[in-house]
Amino acid sequence: MADVRVEAWRYGDGWLQVDTAEWIAERGDYDEELTEELREWLDAHGYRYPYTDGVLLWAKHRTGTDTSGLYGDGECWEINTCNVENFLSDELGCVVFGAGDLGELMVRQSGDGGLYCEPEVYRSTALDTACWADYGRAYGGCVNGHEWLTDDAYRLYVNGGRYDGTPTVSGQARVPFGDRSRAYIACPDCGKALRFTA
Repeated sequence: MADVRVEAWRYGDGWLQVDTAEWIAERGDYDEELTEELREWLDAHGYRYPYTDGVLLWAKHRTGTDTSGLYGDGECWEINTCNVENFLSDELGCVVFGAGDLGELMVRQSGDGGLYCEPEVYRSTALDTACWADYGRAYGGCVNGHEWLTDDAYRLYVNGGRYDGTPTVSGQARVPFGDRSRAYIACPDCGKALRFTA
């Protein structure tokens, strides 16, 4: 599980942030050889940036077969969490697809607030490849044993229980003495800090 940190400006104004590299590492293994091959192919074919159409053409050229969505059918998944609320990461742009004998791949296309980056190829290691689309779920608990979860990085739900109302992550943000390095999300039950993992 990737650690999730709290970013907050003040009381009632905060969000959860996952380490994108950790999040990716839990789902796939970096493939240096395919990464270099993709970069060279894109450069040789006039792609200045790793646009999805170029990435998928590379995969088709490499395998001799059309790419597919997850599980061998449907459309490829394009994910762009940049500048979009209610995600744990705001710096991930990627495409996830099946590439014939190469298996399920994820190609990271952008980072750092949505800027295109040198593409990186990862071989999916996830048992359930749908987890590549799970970029809003985090689980939290406090020292008093209260458990909360969010499935959209916005609303908090009691994990395995009931709670009147639906508190929000931002509404529960606390910044003691204005020190952003000490920011936390307060447990709606007792006010103690929730520690989250994704």
